Amino acid sequence: MTDSERHRLSLIIATLGPSTDNEKELITMLMAGIARQWTDGVDIARVLHSDGEDLARQRIDTFREQSKKRNLSTSVYLDTDGSDMDSYLAFANDVVPEIVTFDKSNGLDFFKSIKDKLNQESKLCVRVKLGESTEDLDDYFKECDYSMIELDSKVIHDEKIVKRSKDNGCEPIYLALIPTLMSGQVQSREENFEIGHTLEEGFDLVALYQETAHGPYAARSVKCIDEISVESEKLRVNPFQDTLDKFLSFFKKK
Repeated sequence: MTDSERHRLSLIIATLGPSTDNEKELITMLMAGIARQWTDGVDIARVLHSDGEDLARQRIDTFREQSKKRNLSTSVYLDTDGSDMDSYLAFANDVVPEIVTFDKSNGLDFFKSIKDKLNQESKLCVRVKLGESTEDLDDYFKECDYSMIELDSKVIHDEKIVKRSKDNGCEPIYLALIPTLMSGQVQSREENFEIGHTLEEGFDLVALYQETAHGPYAARSVKCIDEISVESEKLRVNPFQDTLDKFLSFFKKK
């Protein structure tokens, strides 16, 4: 799918797990639903090294194979919930994902030194977990290409996290949470509002964790985020302001 054919500008990251080990569910997410229920499917697969190297490799290979068959993106986001950084780094350099993530808790010196150890084709991402200090985030943003933001939406807004990340050349990723889907229910209006309101801050990438990895409705979760992203993008565009900017720029040239 070319950029001109897309209806959604934002990219969706879906975590692979037991729910997506069923290839039919994975293909449904990739192909954007059965009978084209929506237009754009998953753009990037998040794979956990801590699930086991054999399983992680199998998921990466399957995702890349099924995506390549359909001329879709084969981008992989590698993450871990483990603590063995040496084996994690070795695995990353072996499978060469587009994005490799490390927790902020590893410290700034770690991020400064890890760049030289990563394959040059992989981009570095800092994972900022709920409750972690945000005062020194700019220092981490300067060292990284991406930032996975798992903070409370109020903190994201009040502390201008998206702007700070982008100002430092670091693309922020928003973690969306849809707990009702995990229990087999339809997502709530409150969840839709929370996600949509936060995406309006300017995120261009949004990620799902448990909803696609372990949830009963992996593809539905992606469809939900797809719809919310489309609507939030509309609210981030101000046609009047765009017209005014063009108008003023014309006179500046004079």
